[in-house]
This record gives sequence, structure tokens and C-alpha cells, in this order.
Amino acid sequence: MQTDPQIRPMRESDFSEVLRIEREVFADPWPLEAFNILPQERSWVLCLDGILRGYIMFHLILDEAIILNFAIDADFWRQGLGELLLQHSLKTLLAEGASKIFLEVRESNLAAQKLYEKHGFINLGVRRDYYKNPSEDAIVMVRYEHGHTHAGL
Repeated sequence: MQTDPQIRPMRESDFSEVLRIEREVFADPWPLEAFNILPQERSWVLCLDGILRGYIMFHLILDEAIILNFAIDADFWRQGLGELLLQHSLKTLLAEGASKIFLEVRESNLAAQKLYEKHGFINLGVRRDYYKNPSEDAIVMVRYEHGHTHAGL
């Protein structure tokens, strides 16, 4: 019987499982070095029965945050785990004073765009040819807090 998902800060010992998911989910995965240079205090993992099944990584500078990387093990898609991890992350960032949260998402990734929209993200624009393998535009999305609007940028 599966236990409730557990969310905790990412540790260096998680990198092998994070890389496994990264390579499984993304056509152009980050290398290990990319994970090594980012501070883990802005990264969380989601575990089921002690096994890492997803991760999310943020950068927070002053009141602006950006989702750098976010993935759920493909065998566990559409079970609400991504939403749970996103909700936890948003709550944490808001508590730390984030008033704007940005992300890029592949234009073809409609499921992720729908999840982000459900949680208050809006389409801000397009970055042409942002992704490689295959080449694809990115949709830039933002979520404003405390009454901030696009004009506040």
C-alpha cells in the first residue's frame, strides 16, 4: 500500500534519481553539472514510499522567482503529484516574499500549461527557439502576487 507523498529539500544524494527522471522526461536533459551548481535550498523532491518520483527547482532573487526545472517520473504522471509539488513550492516562495514567479514551458506541453494556468500563471509571451532537441518555442508564464499586474514589471 502506497503512503502519502513526502516533500523535502533536495540533497546531493538525490542526484542519481533526479538525473534518471530528467533523462526520461526531457528530450534535452540537464547534465549533472547543472544540478551541482544550483543551491539545493531552493529545490525540493517528492517521494512515494521513500522513492524519489519528482523534483522542482527555483531561483529566488529579492521578490522574483523562476522555476528552473520541474519534472515528475513519467510512470506517475496524471496522479496529482506535479500539482502537489507545485502547490508546496508556491506556498513556500510566497512565504519568503516572492511577488512574481516566472517559468518557461514548451509550446507543445499543453498539460503543463494547463496546470500552471490552474495555479494563477498567465501567458506573458514567447521565447523563439528556446528549446533544442527538438527546436521549439517556449511560452513564458508569470504568476503575480499581492495585486501585482503586468504593468508592475
